[in-house]
Amino acid sequence: MGCIYNEKVKRSAKPLVGLLIIFGVSLMMVSVLGTRAGLNEETKSTMDLVLAMFFLLAGYRVIAKTKEVYRYSIIADDLIIHRISGEKSHLVEKVKLSEIQALHNKRPGWNLIRLLRKNYSVNMMKLDCCCECSVEGTRKSFYFSPSPSMLNKISNALEAS
Repeated sequence: MGCIYNEKVKRSAKPLVGLLIIFGVSLMMVSVLGTRAGLNEETKSTMDLVLAMFFLLAGYRVIAKTKEVYRYSIIADDLIIHRISGEKSHLVEKVKLSEIQALHNKRPGWNLIRLLRKNYSVNMMKLDCCCECSVEGTRKSFYFSPSPSMLNKISNALEAS
C-alpha cells in the first residue's frame, strides 16, 4: 500500500473534571452522613482522612489522563496507536489493515463498562470508533477517536483489500 499518515490528538479535560467534581461531592456526602450517623470523633477523622486520600488520588489520575496524547498512524499496512505521556511513548495497539474486519461509530454511554474497556479515545463525550479485527485467529476490538480523514484512509484501505 505504501501510505503514511499521522495524527496526534489530546484528551479533553472537561468530562474528567466533571467526573472529579461529582466524585468530590459524593465523598463530602459520605462524610456528612457519617457525622449524622453519630460516629465518634476518632472514627470520623479517620474516615475523612481516607476520603480525602481517595479524592487526591482521583485528582492525580485526572491530571495524568489530561496530559496524555494519542498518536494514530498508518504506515504501510499497519494501524499503530501510541499513548504519549510527557516524553514517554507507549505502543498500545498495532494492527494490520488487512486484519480489520469492521469499523463502527459508537455513541458513548454513561456506564462503568465504557470507562474500563480498551479505550484509546481522546474525549469520553465524543463519537468513538470501534475497530474490530482478527489477530492470529482471535477476535478483538478497541475504541479510538480518529479524524474523518483518517477514517477515510482506513476505509479506502479496507475496500482495496
